[in-house]
Amino acid sequence: MTRVVVVTGSSGAIGAAIRARFEAGGDMVIGLDAIDADGTIGCDVADERSVGAAFATIRAEHGHPTVLVNNAGMTGAGGIEDEDPTTWRRILDVNLTGAYLCAREVVGAMRAAGGGKIVNIASVNARFGGSALSGPAYAASKGGLVTLSRFLAREHASDNIQVNAVAPGPHDTPMWAALDPGLRRRILEAIPGEAPGDPNDLASIVHFLCDPSTGYLTGATIDVNGGQWMG
Repeated sequence: MTRVVVVTGSSGAIGAAIRARFEAGGDMVIGLDAIDADGTIGCDVADERSVGAAFATIRAEHGHPTVLVNNAGMTGAGGIEDEDPTTWRRILDVNLTGAYLCAREVVGAMRAAGGGKIVNIASVNARFGGSALSGPAYAASKGGLVTLSRFLAREHASDNIQVNAVAPGPHDTPMWAALDPGLRRRILEAIPGEAPGDPNDLASIVHFLCDPSTGYLTGATIDVNGGQWMG
């Protein structure tokens, strides 16, 4: 049975890999991104009206989504004195409020359909607290995303909606490539595994969490970081 799958942040390296993996599995995938491209609906996930309009279009053209992957995100940098309040709010709005707004658009229809799957893309920074490389808002928002996943998993367990998080470490993305080579080397030296990770491998893990066979897996955070965090 073809599912309607929504992937936010679908134009980035990880979002595009997730989208391609679900499409390869035969699902109807709709991407949401600030960049309005072919097969992608332009949407600011931090804006309630923009999210509402995007999901209204999805429901009208494709039906109700039963899979949601909240992947949209942005990073910061520096310490708490470096990250100004406007940047702090914007990062939290995109990374955390965006997932909240998208989730509330789908849980009702998932309940009516007898179940659904939500995966939130967090970060290893949610585990060890982040650093000046991520900035405080990014670390806080990703930590909040892990907790939001647990809340939704408990709240909607009786609705047969499984909600999990994935917490990636460094992956082969333009954001990784833009880092100073010396910094990349120091990060890799601290990771006892193959790094950076492959976005396609990460996409396979997200797809697995949305498989019908994982109905007993909910409220979990899957760490995909080459051992950067072992909790």
